[in-house]
Amino acid sequence: MSAKLQHECTRVPVTALSPCGPFLIAAEGPFLRFYTRQDYLFLSSKRVFQAQVILGISVLSSSDHHVAFIVWGGLLVRSLELSVPTNRGDEHALLDSLRFSNVAKATDWILDLAPGLHDQANGSNNEVKVCAAVTAHNALLELTIRRHPGHDATQSSSPHISIVELTASSRSILYSAHLLWHNKDRILIAAGTAFGEIMYWSWTRNGNQGATSRMHRVFLGHEGSIFGVQISRELTLVPEEGPKRLLASCSDDRTIRVWDVSNISSDDEILVENEESGGQRTRHTGFSNASFDVDVSRRDCFAIGWGHISRVWTVRFLDFTDPSPGVCLLSAGEDATSRSWKLVPSSDPGPENPSPLPYRLLQFDYTSNHNGKNIWSMTVHSLSSGQRELITGGADNKITACSLSPPSLLSQGTGSSLSEFAVDDIVSPVQASEETSSAPQPIASHRPSNKAEFFRSYTFIGDNTFLLTTNSGKIYMQSTSSESRPCGENGVNESTFVDQLQDLTGYSVCTSVPAINAAFTAGSRGSIFFYRRNATSLVKIHTFSSKVGEIFAARNGPLGGPEVVLLVTLLGQKVAQLLHLNVSENNPPTSSAITTVPLFEESTGLVITSMDYIPASSRGTHLLVGFRRGSIALYGIPGAEDKGTETSPASLTQLIERVHEKEAVTSIKWFPTTPSSLSGKLVSTGRDGRLTIHALNLATNTTTLVHNSVLPVGPNIEGLHFNEGHLLVYGFSSKKFVLYDTATEDEIMSVDTGGAHRSWTFHPSLHKYGGGTLVWTRASRLHICRQDGSSHQVIRPGGHGREIKAVAVSPPSVDGVRKQLIATGAEDTDIKIFVYEDGEITCRRTLRRHTTGIQHLQWSDDGEYLFSSGGCEEFYVWRVHTLPAELGGIGVVCESVYAPESEHSDLRIMSFDVRRQESSFLIAMVFSNSDVKAYSYIPTTATKWHPLAKGIYSTSCLTQCAFLSPTTIITTGTDGHAVLWPLPTGSEHPQLHSSAPSAAQSLTWHQPARIHQSSSKTLAIHPLDMKTMLIASGGDDGSLAFLLATSRLPSASSDSTVADTSYAHPPIVVTRAHASAVTACTILPYQSRVFVLTSGNDQWLRLWEVVLRPRVGAKEVEEETAGDVSDPLDFRRVRKIKTSVADVSSMAVLAQDGEGMARVLICGVGMEVIRVDWEEGV
Repeated sequence: MSAKLQHECTRVPVTALSPCGPFLIAAEGPFLRFYTRQDYLFLSSKRVFQAQVILGISVLSSSDHHVAFIVWGGLLVRSLELSVPTNRGDEHALLDSLRFSNVAKATDWILDLAPGLHDQANGSNNEVKVCAAVTAHNALLELTIRRHPGHDATQSSSPHISIVELTASSRSILYSAHLLWHNKDRILIAAGTAFGEIMYWSWTRNGNQGATSRMHRVFLGHEGSIFGVQISRELTLVPEEGPKRLLASCSDDRTIRVWDVSNISSDDEILVENEESGGQRTRHTGFSNASFDVDVSRRDCFAIGWGHISRVWTVRFLDFTDPSPGVCLLSAGEDATSRSWKLVPSSDPGPENPSPLPYRLLQFDYTSNHNGKNIWSMTVHSLSSGQRELITGGADNKITACSLSPPSLLSQGTGSSLSEFAVDDIVSPVQASEETSSAPQPIASHRPSNKAEFFRSYTFIGDNTFLLTTNSGKIYMQSTSSESRPCGENGVNESTFVDQLQDLTGYSVCTSVPAINAAFTAGSRGSIFFYRRNATSLVKIHTFSSKVGEIFAARNGPLGGPEVVLLVTLLGQKVAQLLHLNVSENNPPTSSAITTVPLFEESTGLVITSMDYIPASSRGTHLLVGFRRGSIALYGIPGAEDKGTETSPASLTQLIERVHEKEAVTSIKWFPTTPSSLSGKLVSTGRDGRLTIHALNLATNTTTLVHNSVLPVGPNIEGLHFNEGHLLVYGFSSKKFVLYDTATEDEIMSVDTGGAHRSWTFHPSLHKYGGGTLVWTRASRLHICRQDGSSHQVIRPGGHGREIKAVAVSPPSVDGVRKQLIATGAEDTDIKIFVYEDGEITCRRTLRRHTTGIQHLQWSDDGEYLFSSGGCEEFYVWRVHTLPAELGGIGVVCESVYAPESEHSDLRIMSFDVRRQESSFLIAMVFSNSDVKAYSYIPTTATKWHPLAKGIYSTSCLTQCAFLSPTTIITTGTDGHAVLWPLPTGSEHPQLHSSAPSAAQSLTWHQPARIHQSSSKTLAIHPLDMKTMLIASGGDDGSLAFLLATSRLPSASSDSTVADTSYAHPPIVVTRAHASAVTACTILPYQSRVFVLTSGNDQWLRLWEVVLRPRVGAKEVEEETAGDVSDPLDFRRVRKIKTSVADVSSMAVLAQDGEGMARVLICGVGMEVIRVDWEEGV
């Protein structure tokens, strides 16, 4: 039997993007992924190179009937062509006719490539196309692409690439380059070196006189390596000055610089005495002192821009059809943001503008739609609607598209509008239009705050209409529109004066039920007023004896029903009042009952911050109340037969304390299992930045915390709502208002408001996914931001933005209810939980608790617990629950945290192993200081952690740890040895109900076995039978080591310090298994055979078969002598394949098919699923 290795799913950094004909093309490793250009639907994936990462895509020709493009990476280049029929129909079928050229190999690494101008001029059906490329040593190459006939006349021709060198390589070490065809015989080249220099030179074909290359300028000023350069076309900065050609660069120093190259002609040479121009291209290596002697304010530097917080990888010019003159640029960098810039003239140098440069770069927009670090690719293309979009691809494998607007038309997001009004813009014009007996008095400059006119509160009464109150008690109805309104332009035609109430003077609060276009407001005198849209005044519906603190509204019954409940808090009182209102279409609301809700100052406090109402069921009606102290109370409301117009008390049935620690509970939603169910989920948000979900059973009056997650936005999370099956939360993060999708983990709306401490209201879009309308006060001015839809579109969801260091796969459930989950931990300190379905790896949940990179992950044998470790002695126990799809499908709670024992908590928990024992877990850990510790973790007791044993190995760092049996631990370390640690007697049966942990016993290591010359990087164990285990270890020395361990039954008189497990044979080492460190391995049993899959930094996956010789048995092992030992294992390499994942750190088996297939997940810089197909035969 043999095996076949195949790439099934690849998720690695997106290194190139380009629109081409009807497609958007993205490069991931050696693969190209094709999407439809207009709506970004995925079509297919095509492999271009065997293993080389694709670094660039350039369109050769694109028309309605023919598409041709060229891709490159490293030394390799390949061209692809596709004929597009007039009625192309299904794009999937189109890609089946894709024609590939040969794979051409250049002499050096290609940094940039561009097609010649004559190809575009002569049309798309040229038999010969010419491209130019520049290499990492500043050499210029010419690539000729010719049609190569097929095998017969019926076949379409295939392209063929040949490469010639136009200029020789130089001593320069380039990190970036860009070339621009000035005309068909002249090429302009900008080259950025590793040492901060930018060389601007040209190559010219002079007919019969041959070709010449000239160095025109060497620009100095950057203080780091040049990672990106681009030469512009001729641009108009100032109409009076005529067109200019500019050069943009970005660097390690986080700056973007623009240089003037418009005054350079073909005959200009660099002005350096006693040196020929031809030698200038090879002279600049960056090791000279010139870069330290340069005047950075020289006239060639046009502008400098600061904005990125880390290295900038890419910069390019933008072409806008903008009525205002100017030049715009795009940049992207290590901080995972893309930023838009405009080149504007500098004012005269002075204290406020010390720069002597003639221009400055003004940042007018930025996007941050990726996780972790690094945007590696970006492109701009136009949709059929004429709208331009910026598409970015990052290290997180995420591809996003967002609208791209010039500065003069810049909006806050997709389909968004922004309006701004002063109080006089609304109050004065409306008052002037009303026929009132008294005119408004001008506001005095030092008027007391209780008399000054300003906006007090807002509440929405419809999708496009909100009510606002002012300090003088005036109420206005304001309409929002989808069109932007310039700041300062008043909105008289959108504002309607409703009423003026003395009760609302100096103080007012309001709430609403937008579904019935109704609002409620109250002031300092205890009166509650009602308003329905388009009414001419407010109606008083009830009066309380004291000042109203806050009002909360909810529907009672199905959508469209007549009943509304209002929870009213009264200042200085230890009760709240629940009003039951009947709201009819044409008549004022009437109160059917009033329920007194008692408050308990000691347990909950008196300040209510949120509420939800659970309508009547077989167990009665319930009220959920959230408090500022972080607790949630469940009240029982008297039934209809007990209610009347007189006050009836509610009963406190349950109190859930510290739901959001000591921070306010800002929003509560009841999510029943079925519409009439007594059980369901209680979803809440708070100002601690967390989203919590409790399983609540009204019949048994029990609650269980099933999810508690820290959101990446916040900490002031203010509300939540459901939209198209997604749970969205909103609130304030720093100075921004943010709308966040917890399902896709995307920030879909972001508005700079100045912070959370202000009057504001938000109405989410209920008829379209994402977006909504935000109203807020800033600097005493009313601001309105309306956004239709999400601020960006996710073309391909992402994962980790940093290197993955650990992976673990949960065991499949027996009943099939629980899906197999993939947990990954990365250098970004996050743990992500994925599912693998339909050939795609999709993130379902992110756990944010660790503060250091993850070292190791492991699931319990039933998949209900996940264990994780990292630096600073961080070890967490996570409980995993199943949730409804609308709530994310997966709920995770950090059940316990390991308490560090060292003085400074600065050790790394390098590895651990977990073994279940009845209702407890036996956990063994190894630390970076060579400590070994064993604990019993008992989830059901008050004291969960019970120390069992601890020991110390030597001065080397322990790297791997595993249980060989319930009483024996094996560890490996940086000294290349594997040793056994027998646990003391009784450790395998800890006291499950001990009230206090006992002292840890001593651990001693035995039977050291040398398996590597240096560190052991990975360890895998597989039982061959009841007593024999196969141990495989990958080392830093590139070797693969095998050990056989056998267990014996301990006798009653045996010494507990002697291992019950021992080696059956000395280590068997496969030297040079890889050309680098072996960093990951896993064991794949199939039928009666055993295979080992390994990988390392060389990015090769190797499959080995291991055969246990039948003569080796337990009895024979005892009888063998050291002088008569032959290898008990045979092994052979079965297959190998290159992986697209760089820096492979770990791997795990996803699933094994008894019919002849297994899947293995490879993790490192990205993820990849490799399918192993078992083939019968040799």
